[in-house]
Amino acid sequence: MNDFEGREQEELRSGLRELADQQVPVPAPVREVVERGRRRRRVRVAGAVTAVVACAVAAGVLSGPQSAPDERRSAQAVAEPTVSATASATVTAPTVSATASAFASAPAPAPVRREVDPAGPPTQPGSPVLGRAYPFDWGVHCGARYLRFAGRIWQAQAEVSLPPGLPGVHGPNSAPLVVPGYVTVTGADTARFEAPGYLREPAALRAVDDAPLCA
Repeated sequence: MNDFEGREQEELRSGLRELADQQVPVPAPVREVVERGRRRRRVRVAGAVTAVVACAVAAGVLSGPQSAPDERRSAQAVAEPTVSATASATVTAPTVSATASAFASAPAPAPVRREVDPAGPPTQPGSPVLGRAYPFDWGVHCGARYLRFAGRIWQAQAEVSLPPGLPGVHGPNSAPLVVPGYVTVTGADTARFEAPGYLREPAALRAVDDAPLCA
């Protein structure tokens, strides 16, 4: 290859490179199509963003009002036991007081009619309990004036009217006659004797130091 052919080839390659480096202009219709595609994509993206925002707003609107009743219900659930407890305490206190008052004011059961025990008179207590009724057979062969109970002598403060047909320690109308009843110590030196079915009313008694031989 001579120098002339070499220069021609070099110029041809240089021209081809310049041609390749040059940008081929894009026809106007092609650019318009590309621009329309870009605009459509932007519209779709904007629409999707708008839809997402709308959904988020709607979700917030729907969930917002529902939380308020839940909070009100929670607050109400916390407050109600306190009110109930207070009401319960208010109702219970008078009930307990009324019950205690009823027990405190309830009268002792009335004694019932006694009969003479063939085995012997009832055992007397050494230290009688105040207000407790103890079975006692009052011997009245010398009249209903004195009686001996719990190691002390007690005197009737008024005349005691005895009914006819009193029982005896060995049976009806057998001597000595007794009045089956109860002695109740009511104070340091006071007591009463009551005998349902025999005496119309209790006999008031007072402790004394001595009594006649027949008493």
